[in-house]
Amino acid sequence: MNRGWGGESLNHMDNGVGDAGTGKAKRIRLRTMTAVVALAIAKIASAQTAAPVAASDAAAAQPVQGGQQLPAVVVKGTASTETATGPVVGYVAKRSEAGTKTDTPIIKVPQAISVVTRDQMDVQGAQSVAQALRYTSGINPEQRGTNTDSLEYLYARGFLVDEFWNGLRTPGPSGGFGYNVTSFDPYMFERIELLHGPASVLYGQGSPGGTVNLVSKMPTDTPYHEVGMQTGSYGRVQGFFDFSGPVDKAGTVLYRVTADGYNTGTQTDYVNQQRFSIAPTIEFRPSRDTTFTVFANYQSDPEAGIYNSVPRTWTSRSEYPGEPTWDSFRKTQESIGYQLEHRFNDTWSFKQSYRFLHNSETIQYVANDGFKSGTDTLSRDAYLNRGMVNSHTVDNQLNAKFNTGALKHNVTFGLDYQNIQFNHYFFGGAAPGLEASNPLYGQTIPYPTTMFATSTATSIKQLGVYAQDQIDIGKWSFLFGVREDWANEDQTSYKTGATTEQFNRAFTWRAGGVYQFDNGVAPYFSYSRSFQPQVGTSYSGEAFAPLTAEQYEVGVKLQPKGYNSFVTVSAFHITQNNVATTDPLHTSFSVLTGQVRSQGFEVEGHASLTNNLQLIASYTYTNLLNTKSNTSNLDKVPVGIPRNTASLWADYTVSAGPLAGLLFGGGVRYIGGSYGDTANSFMTSSATLVDLSLRYDLGRRFSSLQGWTTWINVSNLLDRKYFASCTSANYCYWGQGRLLLAGAKYQW
Repeated sequence: MNRGWGGESLNHMDNGVGDAGTGKAKRIRLRTMTAVVALAIAKIASAQTAAPVAASDAAAAQPVQGGQQLPAVVVKGTASTETATGPVVGYVAKRSEAGTKTDTPIIKVPQAISVVTRDQMDVQGAQSVAQALRYTSGINPEQRGTNTDSLEYLYARGFLVDEFWNGLRTPGPSGGFGYNVTSFDPYMFERIELLHGPASVLYGQGSPGGTVNLVSKMPTDTPYHEVGMQTGSYGRVQGFFDFSGPVDKAGTVLYRVTADGYNTGTQTDYVNQQRFSIAPTIEFRPSRDTTFTVFANYQSDPEAGIYNSVPRTWTSRSEYPGEPTWDSFRKTQESIGYQLEHRFNDTWSFKQSYRFLHNSETIQYVANDGFKSGTDTLSRDAYLNRGMVNSHTVDNQLNAKFNTGALKHNVTFGLDYQNIQFNHYFFGGAAPGLEASNPLYGQTIPYPTTMFATSTATSIKQLGVYAQDQIDIGKWSFLFGVREDWANEDQTSYKTGATTEQFNRAFTWRAGGVYQFDNGVAPYFSYSRSFQPQVGTSYSGEAFAPLTAEQYEVGVKLQPKGYNSFVTVSAFHITQNNVATTDPLHTSFSVLTGQVRSQGFEVEGHASLTNNLQLIASYTYTNLLNTKSNTSNLDKVPVGIPRNTASLWADYTVSAGPLAGLLFGGGVRYIGGSYGDTANSFMTSSATLVDLSLRYDLGRRFSSLQGWTTWINVSNLLDRKYFASCTSANYCYWGQGRLLLAGAKYQW
């Protein structure tokens, strides 16, 4: 059987309709709310009479007499200065909320933080969150291969990481939610951030590898409109729009509605992808000290791509190991929430964020189970999985800024709560084999009827209180934080009816400091801890304690004065404890004596070397090892984590002459080989991939085409054939082959 990243079978799918009536009613209500909000915003947008302003992610220039052109002027909404959640011109972000939950300069945070800006996503043609992180240090974003649109399994510093959306957790693979992996269309986001290393002191239970935070596009003070279309490899058809601006003349009500939809084939025969996503947002500003923003999002993936693996000896990326007439993968996500911010005075302010998110998926497919001995016939099994997640998340923050003598304080007190209900039905059964040399599709597939033990209904409730103090004194910036969490998890087996109740309590903290020299060099150090509940009991019936981890990190951040650039060099050492390993006295049970160590260093730089030349460079070295275990994986490297990865991207925009407005760029990504099984008996091959980007702001050259931009993006230009990862010799995942995208958009 195909074992998954978290120990659960990747190929064993669940089936079921638990709480179907309730779930259906909730989905209808949420869809109705989303549709009403979207319709209202659309009517507001069509009724607007405010004068349009140009907005472009490429330089825009107005023609003057004599055929000359003024220097490029970039307009991104109304942001005159960078904020932690707003637009960034180019690739160099200098502020973030990911590391502190406050709007803080990145150079003052004693942990590595990476930011992928909207401009970078556009120029590189990112079609998923995973693709957007390709040029980011410390993360392996495409470990699951080609389907990164629906299956976001992101590994940072060797560990599966959590995803947050506007600072609130989303259900994902690291939380034990089976195959209900929340994923989002990247067109909806202004930026994608990675906080490297543990962050439980801010966010509660989580991965020691890091935290990915997705930041939504927010309403703009001035009108902004964008419509576009895109085509490309495998018959891709895609359309999108993004409208924003004030509703009233006073600017007390703002709106934004963003949508994207596509239909495409894939590099695997018989496997398609379809998606429609829309995100309406409305912001109320009743006073200069108060804002209230309502977010909604609806995303449907009727065809969510491939969910299958192949043996490592499989030679064709296009041949499908499943059964086209029986296989399907579909999912739906709906959410609605709000963010309230109020400033009481110059010292005190309050922020509350809330979101309800519903996620449902159904996967049925005939799965590869390896070649039969001595033949080219593929053994296969049929699986059926259905799951549903309802998640309520709220975070309250009280912030105070004040001085005590020479010390400047930015203090945050927080209280957050999560209530997640999850059900997961999983059935399997036998299926006819498939000859690799002469695949015969259309075979009759018996309906799977064997329920697996992972079929469960789970309730998770977590309450956390935290406090943080950011202290500036002279050239020093210190960060101290503490947190206490209480987590309850109840799980009922659909197979046996047995119920397991578990309570965990954890205290986490972190501390660190940064010293800023006048030349922009800022060395830093930090210590941080994390915890992650795990379900199960020992032989004696004692509930498993949470996974715990600690990290030591030192590094240097560089933000040279007078240059638009930012470089981070970091070294880290993470130890994860309480890892489950076989009980030597009762081999059918586990004990929490395992340990995993991750250590290494990362380098990442973003720079605008001139007004026309931009550069991104990264390198990651990760030394991952099972340092304590009662099984054969002792002193072995966990699967799928390359020791070395590196990337380099550069693009140049022509500012004058007949090619003014033309951007040409390219990048190289190196992905080192990784171990393909727990015994470390083989490694996948390394891969060097080349990407290309050409963009043309037609308005720079032709005044009649103001607002028009066209582009061509090619990823894996040389069509390098490689496995993104393997979990064993029988279960490997193809990396994405050459993919071409071409499109055009109009902004006004």
